[in-house]
Amino acid sequence: MADRIRALARALRAEPALGQGLRPWIGLAVALGLAGLLSARLSALDTLALRQAFAAIAPGAWLAALALTAISFAAVGGHDETLHRHLGTGVGAATARRAGVAAIALSQMAGFGLVTGALVRWRMLPGQSLAQAGRLTLLVSLAFLAGWGVVAAGLMLTLGPVALRPWAWAGLAAMTAIVAHSLFGRSPARPSLRTLCRVVVLAAVDVLAAALAFWVLLPVPLALDQALPAIVLAIGAGLISGAPGGLGAFELTLLAALPGVPEAPVLAAVLAWRAVYFALPALAAAALALRGPQAGATLTAVPMAPAEPAFAEAGLMRQGGFRPLRTGGLVWAVADLGQTRVHLRAPLARRLRGQEPFQALASDARAAGRGAAIYKADPAVAAAARRAGWRAVVVAREAWLDPGCFRIERPACAGLRRKLRHAAKAEVMAQAEAPVAAELARINVDWVATHGAERGFSMGRFEPGYLAGQRLYVARIGAQAVGFASFHVSDGEWALDLLRPHPAAPDGVAHALVAAALADAQRAGVPRLSLAAVPEAAFADGQGIAARLGRRIKDSGTGLLQFKAAFAPRWQRLYLVAPGWLALGLAALDIRRAVLRPVPLAAPSPPPAEGPENGFASPGDAWQRKAG
Repeated sequence: MADRIRALARALRAEPALGQGLRPWIGLAVALGLAGLLSARLSALDTLALRQAFAAIAPGAWLAALALTAISFAAVGGHDETLHRHLGTGVGAATARRAGVAAIALSQMAGFGLVTGALVRWRMLPGQSLAQAGRLTLLVSLAFLAGWGVVAAGLMLTLGPVALRPWAWAGLAAMTAIVAHSLFGRSPARPSLRTLCRVVVLAAVDVLAAALAFWVLLPVPLALDQALPAIVLAIGAGLISGAPGGLGAFELTLLAALPGVPEAPVLAAVLAWRAVYFALPALAAAALALRGPQAGATLTAVPMAPAEPAFAEAGLMRQGGFRPLRTGGLVWAVADLGQTRVHLRAPLARRLRGQEPFQALASDARAAGRGAAIYKADPAVAAAARRAGWRAVVVAREAWLDPGCFRIERPACAGLRRKLRHAAKAEVMAQAEAPVAAELARINVDWVATHGAERGFSMGRFEPGYLAGQRLYVARIGAQAVGFASFHVSDGEWALDLLRPHPAAPDGVAHALVAAALADAQRAGVPRLSLAAVPEAAFADGQGIAARLGRRIKDSGTGLLQFKAAFAPRWQRLYLVAPGWLALGLAALDIRRAVLRPVPLAAPSPPPAEGPENGFASPGDAWQRKAG
C-alpha cells in the first residue's frame, strides 16, 4: 500500500493534467460560487410544497428512471471501450467498460472529474500508469463533450428557442472541423470517422437516457419537446462546471430554461434524479473500486514477430510505423492510419487459407474503429481476397532479381553495363560496410536538399539505429563516401530500402551500389533480391484507376522505372485490397498521406547482434576497381 501511495505522489508531480495548475482550485471556486447562487435562489422556497411534490412521484416513475439510468451507464462504459480500442491499449472490452462505469459514477458524484476519474481507472486497470489513466480520462471527457455538443445542437435547432440557434450552428461547425481533421489531419492519434460516429451515438444514448430519467421523475406534466432541450443544456452546464454532481450549475440552468414551471416540482425531480442517477451508481462504483480489478484482467499480450518473417520488408517494423498484431490466428505487420488498419503484404509466417483470415481482418479493424486493407499484396493474396469478396486495385509493380541466374552480359543489361563503366571510370568502389553515422548523415542531408523531404510509411527513412539493423553498402571514391544503399535482409530474400547517391556523385553510383549487393547475394546463395516497387502509373501499359490517377501527378515514378529496368528484373504486380470500394478509397488516401507526410520517427529498435560487418562483404569485382 505504501508503494502505491508513493507512486501516486510521483505521478501527481509528473502529470500536469492531474497534479499541477489552477484547474482544481478554479473548479472548487466555481462550485462554491454556484452553490451560493443556488442557495440565494432557493431561500424563499416552500419546503412543504417540495416534500409534497417529492411524495407525488409515482412508483412506476422510479422504476422507469432506474431502467433509463442503466441504459445511460451502459453507454458510459462504451466510451471507455471505444477509446481503449482507438488507443490500442490492449485492455479487454469488459475490463474497459467496468473501469469506465466505475470512474464516471464516482467522478460525477464527487466532482473534479479528471482527478477522480483518473484515480479510479488507475485502480481498475492493471498495467496502466496513473498518467495513462489521466490521459484516458481526459479523452473520455472530451469525447462525451463532443457527443453532447452534437446532441444539444440538434435539439436547439429543432426544439430550442431561436436565440440559441447561432450557438447550435457554431457547435455543428466545430464538429465539422473535427470530422475534417479525422479525414485530412496529420496526427496519427486522430480518431477515425468510425470512432467519431460511435462516440456521438454513445453520447446521444447516454445524454438522452439521463434526460428521460429526469423527465419521468417530474411530478407534474411537462411536454417532452419542452423539457428535453432544457434538461440536456443543464446536464452540459453541470459537467462543464466540474462541481460534484454539477451541483448549482444544473439547477440554475434548468430553472432558467423552464421559467413557466413551478420550482417545487422541478427541485423534487432533481432530488429524486440525483438519488437514482448519482447516488446509487456511486455506491455500486465504490464497491467495484474497493474490490479492485477482476482476476485475470491483464493487458493483451503483444505478439512477437517471427524471427524469420515471410518477407524481408517486415524490417520496416523497426522504424515504428508498423507493429506485429495477431488477427485470426495469424501475425501481420500492421499500421493504424486515420481511417484504416493497413496490413503489409501478407502474414509474417503462415500462408493465407480460405476466407476466414479476411473476415477476421475486417472484424478486428472494425472493432478498433477502422476499416481493413492489405497494402502491397502479391497476386496470390489479392486473388484470395477477391474470393472472399474484397476489392483489389493494382498500385505498383515490384522488381525482382534471381541473383543465382543474373548475368550482366545479357543484351537487356546493356544500359546497366554502360552505367557501371561510368562508375569505374570515376574510380567508384562499392561494398558492404558497417554504418558510419556522420558521413552517411551528410550524404542524406544533401540528398534531401536536392530531392525534397524523405517519404515514409512503406519506405524507410534515414536513422543510424535503423540502418544498423540492415545490410549497408557504401560507394566511395578513395576514402570519400559518395552514396549508400541499405537492404532489408531475411533468409529467403533481400529487399532494397534506402538508396542515397550524393547529388554531386558521378553517374552510375546508384547502379554500382545495387550491383555490389547483387554480387554478394549471388555468392551467399540468396534466392531472390527485390529492387522495391515502382508505381503502376510509371508503366506504359499500367492498368486500373491507380495508374490513371498517378499519370496526372508530376512525379509518377518514371525515373525509378528507368533505373530498375536497367537490371532487367521480373516485374510482379502489387495490389491494394479492402472489403469494399469505400474502404479501398479511404485506404488509398490514408496511405498516400502517410507516404508523402510521414509522422516523426519513433526511436528504433536495438540493432541485431549480427550487423552488416558480419555479412558477405567482398573486396569488389573487377568493374568496381580503378579504370585502366
